[in-house]
Amino acid sequence: MIRFEIPYLPLIKEKNMQRKFLTPVKPAGFEIIFLYPCPFCGRNVPLLAPTEPSMGQCDVCQKQFPLVPVDEKTIMFMKTILDNGRAAIDPDYL
Repeated sequence: MIRFEIPYLPLIKEKNMQRKFLTPVKPAGFEIIFLYPCPFCGRNVPLLAPTEPSMGQCDVCQKQFPLVPVDEKTIMFMKTILDNGRAAIDPDYL
């Protein structure tokens, strides 16, 4: 598990000139990114869960290639099981 440390919390000046700490923001949702290897240059191209047959384009060599879609039910299951990202929040920040 990768842990990101917050070195400091930024301060915001309000209209009455008092300083207020900015609290961390919780995720509002999440998406699953799949990596598709480009058949031309080998780069792993990140794509947001394509659920229908489509064409992907490599961001390095700019060539297009057909994609195998992912199962939409699996994506919906993952989103449901993680409560659309809320269940994945680090308990130290709740």
